[in-house]
Amino acid sequence: MEGNFRNLFRKFCLEGSFIGLKYFYIYPDFVSRCFWMVNTVLTLGLSWTLVYLLYNRFNDRPTRITIENQYEMMKNMPYPSITICSPNQITISSMKHFNKTLVDGDITFDLERVLPQLLGFYVPLQVWDAPGLEQLQKVINLNRYTVPEVINLMPQRCDRFLKLCILQRKSYPHCRGLFRPILTTNGHCCIFNNIYYFENKRRNEKDFNFLNWKVKSFGPMEPLTVVTDYEPDDALDGTIVNAGSIRIMINDMYEFPADEETKLVHPYTESFHIIHVSYTYCSEDVRALPSSSRNCFFNDEQHLPFFGDYRNSDCDQLCYVKAVEAACDCMLYYVPYVKAQRACNFTSISCIVKAKLHIFKWLTSENCDCPRDCDSRRYTTDMTVGNLDALPYVMTNSFTDLKLNKSSSIMHFYFPNPVYVKQKQETVMSLISITSNLGGVFGLCLGCSSISILEILFYIYKTIKNSISRKSKQLQLEREVFYYN
Repeated sequence: MEGNFRNLFRKFCLEGSFIGLKYFYIYPDFVSRCFWMVNTVLTLGLSWTLVYLLYNRFNDRPTRITIENQYEMMKNMPYPSITICSPNQITISSMKHFNKTLVDGDITFDLERVLPQLLGFYVPLQVWDAPGLEQLQKVINLNRYTVPEVINLMPQRCDRFLKLCILQRKSYPHCRGLFRPILTTNGHCCIFNNIYYFENKRRNEKDFNFLNWKVKSFGPMEPLTVVTDYEPDDALDGTIVNAGSIRIMINDMYEFPADEETKLVHPYTESFHIIHVSYTYCSEDVRALPSSSRNCFFNDEQHLPFFGDYRNSDCDQLCYVKAVEAACDCMLYYVPYVKAQRACNFTSISCIVKAKLHIFKWLTSENCDCPRDCDSRRYTTDMTVGNLDALPYVMTNSFTDLKLNKSSSIMHFYFPNPVYVKQKQETVMSLISITSNLGGVFGLCLGCSSISILEILFYIYKTIKNSISRKSKQLQLEREVFYYN
């Protein structure tokens, strides 16, 4: 295949697989050439526009979550973490016991007047007694107490709040062995099946020897049953929160308790909490994508201060913690592994309330970037509630030995059936589908294929080769003329 660039280009147009180019030479008149030139340019522009739109679609939404199986059988599915918070956050008995341990506590100030101000850590109080809080801080410093210790001492203890638990047909008086104390954004609570707990009456920590509870039964006949009584007669005046309702938080066992899935249960009720679970995992193609494309993190992909492995819920918690730290120069009392000298003291309560009221100014994408979890379990609940008036008339009453008051509640937690929803995050367009789409675009607009690409490369090669050959022959001819002369 010899010739200069013009001859090779003419041969390419006539013999190549680009359909529109050959008409430049088949119909050499001016009108025909203009017609085919305009149409070729337009179709070329259209093809690149479609390629651009295709790339933007892949770049903006490279992955999607689809339901792989709605009836995946539960095998070794763990119970969710269930956190139950008493509305009685400052008790009279705890105040009296605390007062006895203080040096000159009675003489220095009136605890009954100052202690209700501690609710400002988790309730937006409008009025606070700054001098009284400053006195309280001086007294606890004198007695070598820390803020997390005092927050843990004041509320109703778990062994008084929780009267009975029944799990897998076994009774647990006062829920010992099932629930442990923990400090949360809602104050002192009791937690079941979670790696976090309030360790050694000092601070929240992780239990690395934690063994989770697995689901072994389904339906309302064998639930996890919890009986509570928040004992309002032992509450300090003005310290009952949530109008006496019990707060319940449902999370994964490796997440710190959060309000993402929360319910309020009124006293003197029997409630049935139907738990649904979905599990999401990523395909290998998604795992190979950078985190910016898949818009999610794996647990070991990013380390969170205080919490460790990445969890979206914990990242959201950390956003609030950092907002308060930026405004008040201290850490909230419930942060895991918080150092006593860094924990917010009682004189910071007014600052914390103001920071929470203006938290929206901090929660921006620049300050708080928390992508979702790539692999996750999510628990949601439906709740049905009735009162306890009919309890004496039911056929089987398991609570005859308990004294149920107007402040008592009975809660049942169960899975309705032995299946869960399994979801898969996969790429919208794999390498095969991208190649197919590109082939379809160029085939539609230009009538070309992969053979066309090879033809272009081949004719480029021939053009370069012929050019080098011509120069070589010319140089050789010049040398022969020189030697002849």
